[in-house]
This record gives sequence, structure tokens and C-alpha cells, in this order.
Amino acid sequence: MDTDSKSKGYVGMIIAMFLLALVFNISALIMIVRSSKSHKWSAFYRLMVSLNITDLVGSVTCFPVLLATYANNVQWQGGQPVCDYTGYMISFVFLSSASIIGAMSTERFVGVWFPFFYNKSGAKERRTNIILGGIWTTTACIALLPIIGFGEYVLQYPGTWCFYNFRAKNLADKVYAYLYSVIWVLIIFCTVLFNLLVIVKLVMRRVSASDKKKQNSKAKRNEIYSIVLLVVIVIVTATCGVPLAIRAIVNESGSEKNNNADLHASRMATFNMILDPLVYIFFRRENLEWLFRFIRKKRGKSSKPSEESSSASAKTDETNRSATNLEKIQPEFSGAVTT
Repeated sequence: MDTDSKSKGYVGMIIAMFLLALVFNISALIMIVRSSKSHKWSAFYRLMVSLNITDLVGSVTCFPVLLATYANNVQWQGGQPVCDYTGYMISFVFLSSASIIGAMSTERFVGVWFPFFYNKSGAKERRTNIILGGIWTTTACIALLPIIGFGEYVLQYPGTWCFYNFRAKNLADKVYAYLYSVIWVLIIFCTVLFNLLVIVKLVMRRVSASDKKKQNSKAKRNEIYSIVLLVVIVIVTATCGVPLAIRAIVNESGSEKNNNADLHASRMATFNMILDPLVYIFFRRENLEWLFRFIRKKRGKSSKPSEESSSASAKTDETNRSATNLEKIQPEFSGAVTT
């Protein structure tokens, strides 16, 4: 009875997560399409749409299997074929999402640090489409390796999800586990590094006297908006994805088994499919423009009283100086009259 009540509670939670993932990803896609006149399907927004589509595919393909498992009192349904399918989709979505975000960071890095090369090289849309095709093809092939014998997808604790075997004993499975985990961590590391370099370059531009006239242009503001959005997405992805990759490496190194830590790390990685579109909904350009306008208005209101008080104090100082001068002149004038 206790297991049955727990599984029913998890069924409700999984349904809620599934609906949230659908609503957030579809809403983000609609918002990007509706604002296409302003962003004109630039490389950044093409990658953003691809990220939402990848997360949506992951939600549609993975949550129903999880739901069926909990609905049957945490009994896995479908045997090894369904386990291979689930492990493949999870591996593909996790690595694809991280790679697309890495491509977004690389695109911003090249655009900010090497603007001449970035603007000179034509056919940005075609280049972006080729990069996306390469990401999806490469990650699909990497996720397929355990099914064809290099690596292995196994049922993970508590028997509700499948992933590659990060406690493998034979050499091929060990190599695949390390390969996938290291690639995942390296992508996130490079993404964070590129974003830090972009922020450094923007600060250098702001300090530079030669760019002060340009930094208020619309293009510069749009660049800052996209970088703010990207930085938040990177923080969310790193927070959600890195724990599971590290847990896989730790488990493969032969450390003591910790099933609860593995389970919590997998749940954090799953939340990434829900949080990515939510970040876009909150941090898209229109909302950031409103936020910056609101901050500027607040600053303007706070600066007015200080300006008034400073002008009043200046007038008071001037009056005091005039009174002091009069006091100095009066004795001289009176002395002259006496003589």
C-alpha cells in the first residue's frame, strides 16, 4: 500500500512535469516565431528554436515511458528494447541540448571578438543549418553506439529510467562511459569559458573611449540582450547537467555506490528540458527592454531630488558668500565715512 500510494504521487508529479515541458516549449516556440520580424531568424535565434525543439522531442519521447513505469507500481515495461529506446533518447537529448547551447556561445564569441570575420563570412543562415545538422547527426551517432555493441544501456535505480552503464566492467562499456561523460563536461566547460570571454570583451568595449558613441546603438543593445539570455541558459544547463556527468565519472572510477545521488542528478538533468524554454520566456529581448526602461526611469526619479538638493545647496553657498563679502565691505565703508 505504501509503494502504491508513492507511485500514485509520482504519477501526478510526472504528469505535471510533462505538461509544463509541453506548455513552456510550445510557448517559447510561438514567441520566437511571432517575433521573427525583429530578430529576422538570425543564427542565435535559429539555434534557440533548435534547442526548444530538442527539449520538446525529449519531453514527448521520455516522459510517457517514465509515466508508464510509475503507473505500474514502479515495474519496468517493455524489457530491454524499451530500455534501449529510452537510454538512446535521453543520451541524444542531453548531449544535443548541451551542444546547441555550446554553438550559441561560440556564435556570440566569434561575433563579439572577431566581428570583421563574423560579418564578412556570408551565408550565416546556411552555416548555422549545417552546424545544427552536424550536431544532431553526431549526437545521434554517439547515442546509437551502445545499441550496436559499443557501450550498454541499463536500467538505473530505482528501475524507472535507462542510461548508459556508468558502472561497467568490460573495456568497451568503460570507454564509452568515459567518452560520453568527458564530451558532455568539455562542452559545458567550453560554453562557460566562451561566455566569460564575451563578457570580458563587452566590459573592455564599455571602458574603451573609442566605443562610447557606439555602445548605445540598437545593435549593441540587442547583442547585450542575447548575451544575458545565453548566460542564464548556460547557468541553468551547467547546474542541471554537470552533476549527472560528474556522477557518471565518479561511478566509473570505482567509488562507493550512491544510488540516491545518481537519482537526484538524473532528475536535475531532466528538469533542464523544462527550464530552458522558461528561461527564454522570462529573459527574451522584449522583457529585458522593459526591465531596462524601468530601471532607467527609477534612476531618473532618484537622481532628480539629488539634483534639486545640490542646486539648492549651491544657491545657499552663494548666498552665504555674498553675505560674507558684505560683512567685509561694511567695516571698510564705515571707516571711510568716519575719516
